[in-house]
Amino acid sequence: MTESGASFNRPYKPFGFNVKVPIPGERTLKQMGDTLGNVAKAPIDPLFKFLEENEEVFSGDLTYKINKMNAESFTIGQAMRIQDLKTNGNPPNFDMHF
Repeated sequence: MTESGASFNRPYKPFGFNVKVPIPGERTLKQMGDTLGNVAKAPIDPLFKFLEENEEVFSGDLTYKINKMNAESFTIGQAMRIQDLKTNGNPPNFDMHF
């Protein structure tokens, strides 16, 4: 037996040095980049999605639409009350004082 402790006439190599690690290819590097990008963007994506879905609230468009609908509702109600007065006359007046 030799002094290095190898058998079958092989040179002694400790475990780990004889394991070959593949060199990362283009696809592996792309996947690593995508993974790191997703990890970095994960905390802020829901915030941007929320802002995008509720853009009308923050830009003031929703307030404008609500005010416009309230004005339309008032105008239609007023026109209906006026037409009711024209059609049915003044509401009856009951004098409850004797």
